[in-house]
Amino acid sequence: MTPTDITAQQRKIISDSAERITQAGLEASNCRLLPPGAIVFTTRATIGSLAIAGAPLVSNQSCENLLPQAGVSSEFLYYLLTYLKPVFQRLGAGTTFMAITRDDLREVQCAIPDEPEQVAIAAVIDAVDALLEKLGDELTAAQRLKTALMQQLFTRGMPGRHTKFKQTDIGEIPGEWEVIRIQKALDGPPFNGVSPSSRDKPPGTPILNVTCIYDGKCDPAHVSYVDVDEPTFADCRARKGDFYVLRGNGNRDYVATGGLLSVEPDPPCIFSDKLIRLKFRSDMVAESFIPMMWQSSVFLRRLQSKAESGSGLWMMSKRDIRREHFARPKIDEQEEIVSLLKAADANISACECAMEATRKLKTSLLQNLLTGKVRVKMET
Repeated sequence: MTPTDITAQQRKIISDSAERITQAGLEASNCRLLPPGAIVFTTRATIGSLAIAGAPLVSNQSCENLLPQAGVSSEFLYYLLTYLKPVFQRLGAGTTFMAITRDDLREVQCAIPDEPEQVAIAAVIDAVDALLEKLGDELTAAQRLKTALMQQLFTRGMPGRHTKFKQTDIGEIPGEWEVIRIQKALDGPPFNGVSPSSRDKPPGTPILNVTCIYDGKCDPAHVSYVDVDEPTFADCRARKGDFYVLRGNGNRDYVATGGLLSVEPDPPCIFSDKLIRLKFRSDMVAESFIPMMWQSSVFLRRLQSKAESGSGLWMMSKRDIRREHFARPKIDEQEEIVSLLKAADANISACECAMEATRKLKTSLLQNLLTGKVRVKMET
C-alpha cells in the first residue's frame, strides 16, 4: 500500500492496491503483514492521509502502520487521526519533501473516551460519511446526465422532436437545422482586451482574466487591478451578455474554453488580452445557447483542434473562431435546449449544496465529538 493508493481511493476502508507482493517477497523483506483493522497513515510528501485495512496488507516506507490497542476502536482512531491531520501537517519538516517521523506521531497527545463511547462516536460520524458517499454518487449521476443531454441536444435536438436528419461537414444533424460559421452569428468582430501590469488589490480598474472563466461562466469576482486611460477603458469595457474565449493556455484542454458574463459588473471592469470578446446577435442565437453549446465536447474539441502550439502555449486565433461552424436550431428550439440544460445545472447545484452542507456538518461533529465538547448519550 502506498500514499498514492490511499489518496486515489479516498475511502475509509482500503482493500486493494496498484501493486502486489508475493509470499517470497514478503519473507525476504522487512515488511510486516498488517491485519484487517490496522490503520495505514501517510507520513511523507502527503502527510496525514489514512485508511483502515480491510484485508491483510503491507505498506511502503512512506506510511506508518498503527495497530489499535485493546479497548481502542479502529473506526474511532481513524476519525481522531482525521481530526488531528492539521496538527501532523504542522510537524512536517524536510527540504525535498515534507515528512514526519514515528516520534512525531508518538508526541501528539489526545483524550480518548471509553470504548463504548468511541464506538458510538464513530457510528455517528460514519453515518455522515455514508450520506456524503450517497450524495457524491448523486452528484456524479447528475453530471453524467448533463453530459449525455449535451451530446443529444447539440447533435440530435430535443428528444423525440426530429425524425429526419442530414449529413453535414460537422456530422449528422436534424434536417431543419442549419450549419453556419460563428462569424454569421456575431454582432461585430471578435476583440482582444489589454494586459497592462496588474496587481491583486485596488486601487485601479478591475480586469477580467483567465481565472474568471470556468464552467461556461465568466465570474467578475475573480479580478485583478490595472491602470488604464479613458479611451482604453471605453474600448475594453466588459458588459453583461459578453462571451469571452480563452485564447491561450499551456494545456490544450483549456484553450478556447469560454464563459458568459451574465451580470453587469459593479464596479465596471475591462478584460485582458488573454481573452477574446464575442458579442452575438439576439436574432440568431437565444440567450445562453452559445455558452452551453461551447461546453459540449462535440463543438469544443473541434475548435480546440485548430489551436497552434508555440513557446509552450496553445493559441487560438480570432480567425479560427470566426470560421468555426456550428449547428443552429431555430430560436424556439434553442430556448428549449437552454431550459433543459438549466434544469440539469440546477440539479447539479442542488447536489453540490447538499454535499457542502454535509461536509460542514461532519467538520462540526469532528470538532465537538472528538474533543468532548459534545458527548454522545449512552444507553444505560
